[in-house]
Amino acid sequence: MCISYRRKNNNMTNTNFFSNQDKKVFILKMESQIDRGALLSRYSRTSNLDIRDLYKKEFEENPERGKKFYERVFLEYGDESVAELVTVQLGIQGVSNIVTKIIEEARVGLSYLEKSSRYVSYEKKLKGKYLYLNFDETGIDKKFESRYNHLMDSFFELYSFGIPIIEKAIRKDYPETLFNINGQESALKAYNTSIRSRTMDEIRSVLPAATVTNLGISGNIRAFIYLIQRLDSSGLPEAISLSNTLYEELFSEFENLIKSARDKYGTVNSQYLKKFKNTEQSGKFQTSTESSNEIKVELLDYTNEPAGKIADIFKFSMGNPTQTHREEIIKKIGELRQNRRNKIPREFEFINLSYRVTINYGAFRELQRHRFLSIIRKSLNPSLGYYIPEYIRNNEQIYSKLENLLNEAETLFSDIQNEYGGEIAQYILPYCTNYEILIHTNLRELVYFSELRSTPQSHPDLRELSIEMVDTFLEKEKEFEPLFKFMDRGVYPIGRFFQEYSKEEKIKKL
Repeated sequence: MCISYRRKNNNMTNTNFFSNQDKKVFILKMESQIDRGALLSRYSRTSNLDIRDLYKKEFEENPERGKKFYERVFLEYGDESVAELVTVQLGIQGVSNIVTKIIEEARVGLSYLEKSSRYVSYEKKLKGKYLYLNFDETGIDKKFESRYNHLMDSFFELYSFGIPIIEKAIRKDYPETLFNINGQESALKAYNTSIRSRTMDEIRSVLPAATVTNLGISGNIRAFIYLIQRLDSSGLPEAISLSNTLYEELFSEFENLIKSARDKYGTVNSQYLKKFKNTEQSGKFQTSTESSNEIKVELLDYTNEPAGKIADIFKFSMGNPTQTHREEIIKKIGELRQNRRNKIPREFEFINLSYRVTINYGAFRELQRHRFLSIIRKSLNPSLGYYIPEYIRNNEQIYSKLENLLNEAETLFSDIQNEYGGEIAQYILPYCTNYEILIHTNLRELVYFSELRSTPQSHPDLRELSIEMVDTFLEKEKEFEPLFKFMDRGVYPIGRFFQEYSKEEKIKKL
């Protein structure tokens, strides 16, 4: 019997399984996730007025009830939605940034928390080795092992070498005197944290995509089923191995749910996804050593007529509104907002926008977290050159070392690509590699995204991107400018200072 179906305390009463017995809102507290999901799913097919009574009748004395329910409904009838009622939290450790991006592409049903490269240093070694994917896990032929390990070690050595140099340069350009610290403990802590953060923002660009990270995931079983199938179809040995481990762990707890990931229909779906993957990129990428220190944003298309222009004022007008009336409504909505958490109405979701964006891979990793940005991307490749941060460009020692490593990386990338394809070759490239993507979103999300990512503490690259996306839209549709009330266009070289200072002051009060 799967351990998730066992009850450790048979003496618990019905009262213990719910946070209350008489209110309209209550929390399900039974130990078994299977029982929680099965009981909630009974809402759709029971005449009982209260499922708390139903639990006592059907579940309390029947430890197998939840398990049998899923066998009948989920497996016999194929009602996948009931799997969304069972949730799980799990940790994934020591996986590359290539695979975490495959995982995080699923933004519905799963939530992620990933180890930061902005606030956590990657200088330390684990068992005498820097934190990059073991060669044996990459799927690359053994003949490339020494070149792979040498390149990875060199990237991490440059990372460690550059940290004190860049931090010193930033402190010189932005000394304590600029912030009127005058010995204040909170201000000094905020200053040091902000300097360190800006240093990490710069130097992380030399980390390779093979850098390993840790990831926490919370979500429902249905989403995990699809995640397993996508990893199976990726073509990357590391991803397939992770998929096997993920399947085994979930199977041990949720056998009757998770096995559909690899049953007859699950296998067919994985093969279907794999066929698409195999047809995506058959050509060879042209390598380039040309650097482009510019985030490029092109507004490809947007829909504002007729549905968009009607919908954005639909609830605010009794008849057929005039253009003047429409502009007044947009202005009024802007005036009503007190902070960026006051989101604009859903009517503005009818205005859709599509962008072509070139941004470095390091910044893309954070951009991908936004659920309402639909992103289409290719495999990481060096065809568009590199985005070299300011303090690396301005230091001859670091820049010279990086140029040599980029040349070495491109050669190795090309050699691996020629024999095994671009998917596996991705591990070789650093975060500073320029990356072209397509983004589809709507006006409501653009307002939210731009106001969040233009805050002083945001990563400089995402600040630049968010402002550029708004500006390219407002060039065509100036009347929507009042909606972007809290977008911040200020210049903040040490952007985290004020947020860190506020945090330290709150800690002092505690």
